[in-house]
Amino acid sequence: MLIIVIALPVGSVPMQSSTAAPARFADNSFQQLWEYTDAPVAAGQVQRSWYWGPAPGNAKNEPYSGSKSGTRLVQYFDKARMEINNPGGDRSSQWFVTTGLLVAEMVSGKQQMGDKDFKPLRAAEIAVGGDGLGTDPDAPTYTSFRPVASITVPGANRASNRTGKSVAARIDRAGRVSEDPSLGLYPGAKLVAYSEQLGHNIPQAMWDFLNLKGTVKRNGANVEGQTLANWVYVMGYPITEPYWARVKIDGVYQDVLFQLFERRALTYVPSMPKGWQVQMVNVGQHYYRWLYGGPLPTPLVPLATPLPNIPDAVDATIVPSSGVVGTPFSVTINGFLAGEDIVSWFTAPDRTASDTRFDITAGPDGTVHGLSVSTLGMAPGVWAITYHGKQSNHESIAYFLLTATSPPATGTAKVPPTPAPTSRAGTPAPSATVPVVPTEPAGGLVLSVQPGYGPPNGQFTFSARGLAGSEPVQVKFTDPNGSVVYPANSNNGQYTAGADGVLQFTLQPDQAFPAAPLGVWLFELHGVQSGLEGVVGFVLR
Repeated sequence: MLIIVIALPVGSVPMQSSTAAPARFADNSFQQLWEYTDAPVAAGQVQRSWYWGPAPGNAKNEPYSGSKSGTRLVQYFDKARMEINNPGGDRSSQWFVTTGLLVAEMVSGKQQMGDKDFKPLRAAEIAVGGDGLGTDPDAPTYTSFRPVASITVPGANRASNRTGKSVAARIDRAGRVSEDPSLGLYPGAKLVAYSEQLGHNIPQAMWDFLNLKGTVKRNGANVEGQTLANWVYVMGYPITEPYWARVKIDGVYQDVLFQLFERRALTYVPSMPKGWQVQMVNVGQHYYRWLYGGPLPTPLVPLATPLPNIPDAVDATIVPSSGVVGTPFSVTINGFLAGEDIVSWFTAPDRTASDTRFDITAGPDGTVHGLSVSTLGMAPGVWAITYHGKQSNHESIAYFLLTATSPPATGTAKVPPTPAPTSRAGTPAPSATVPVVPTEPAGGLVLSVQPGYGPPNGQFTFSARGLAGSEPVQVKFTDPNGSVVYPANSNNGQYTAGADGVLQFTLQPDQAFPAAPLGVWLFELHGVQSGLEGVVGFVLR
């Protein structure tokens, strides 16, 4: 099958490529990787699109905090960039040379400076394909795809499996999406594959391209009938659904289907001759221009305040990981003893820890599946759900982000309303780097600690509501070493609830207790008349 790429004309900065004298490869491993797919093309032995480009481009030692030297060797090509993060690594490994997540970085506006280090940059207002913004100011740019891309938080913009349907969605430069059913009639527009990792569908034309077989160069000799590339290695996973756009190519408007992947992007132009229809975007050129080129236009997509990072879950999964207030979440936890009693708590964005008011028992394999979390009435921000095994002291923690449909109101985060007794719910726990603390509800008893964590010399307020009016209450604390202690001058933890059934007191741990070791503490309470009992955790750090 004839597969030739006509690179869609785009603006670019000067960069060694097909128009420059042949450049040398910065490392032998770069040359070997290029030769595998592109040497037969350069020699005229096959007719297909470039995977990298006709020649290597600029090589640089760019800053990278994940390497021993603080830099890494990179070399730019028309279509992508090659990198060596660890020069002392295994050169026989496919991943000795990596190909950066250039598209994801341009869409997010953040340059990756280390394994987990990102630097905010200007918006990559560069047309993904076509003649460029100079003659086609309505063409979608990398920034145009930001509102629909899976780049902000885990689970963002995840699509359902729609294989068998056709692509009819259109996107413009402002990131606005509309539907045009007539576009789904184009050959190649049918969705035929679904990538589970980020949750995106892939159309027929692009799926065929990703799985092409042909002639490659291996160990100096051509080999026929080989898969041209591991598409995940070359492309990364798709970060968007496919979207149509009306784009100028050589001065003529064409329907072009775009799909962005982590590392590269593809276009499908049905009006092109067969074999020229699917093309790799000149991502390497675009990224180089983004970093080293001149001024770029102002984006039309409103650039919202960056969303906070969500910490990785600990022995838990939560789906989705973000949503507007009111979104239901589903949590699965593991690592507990078989049949173990589990207590749980919420930590709100304002550091308030509160009871989830659900009793949970681990299954025979130490796992609990499908815990439903209602977020009605909760405040926007990063929440945590912590589940604490009473016998093993094992903790599973899931974090999620709630966003407001309108600007969030100021004030204290709300404790979620009590769910129906027959349902289970998890509990949002402290934000980001904060460990969570357990709570165990009983009946209508609700315990809370504010803040949920702090230093030993900080002020902590402990509250209980739902007790019988004026009933005696026994209070005790358990420190991280398992020792039971009582607050000073409390007559071994003897308190009395108010007439409204509320008990509240404030103490400073390093003054209230003989010692205040760092770690998770438990505040336990027993209503003498009502029989209500509960426990809530807090953290000294």
